[in-house]
Amino acid sequence: MYLFSLIVHLVCAIIFIGYVFFDVCIYPFAKKTVNPQTLEAVKKAYTKGSAVVFGTAFLLLLISGTYMAKDYFGGELGWWQSNFQKILLLKIFVLLIMCFVTFVSVLNVTILKKPDPFGKFSHLIALVLCLIMVVLAKFMWWV
Repeated sequence: MYLFSLIVHLVCAIIFIGYVFFDVCIYPFAKKTVNPQTLEAVKKAYTKGSAVVFGTAFLLLLISGTYMAKDYFGGELGWWQSNFQKILLLKIFVLLIMCFVTFVSVLNVTILKKPDPFGKFSHLIALVLCLIMVVLAKFMWWV
């Protein structure tokens, strides 16, 4: 079951980070070559459909990550005993920051009908946090 969770976690991370990478790094190039009306229609079309894929990938990331993390904490293992645990907890803290940023953005845009307080940087923030988590995930196994 651990191997299955690991594979699901890896595939979902690729999907999640790929989507954010596209939105931050690839999509802006289209702004230079496509008229604003077409660009807005395309963005609306892929955003609507991608919400299900994006949300599912994020949920599966959380579930598989939680399943795998349970093997490294608690009981005789403790919570802060090894460098692996410390880096994993740091990764979880970065995840909580990303969840907070997402919650604030969604709350403002969908419920309060206000502009995103992070503006056009919300996906850039998410991309940077994702890359930090990837580096931490690789670093966990190195120390």
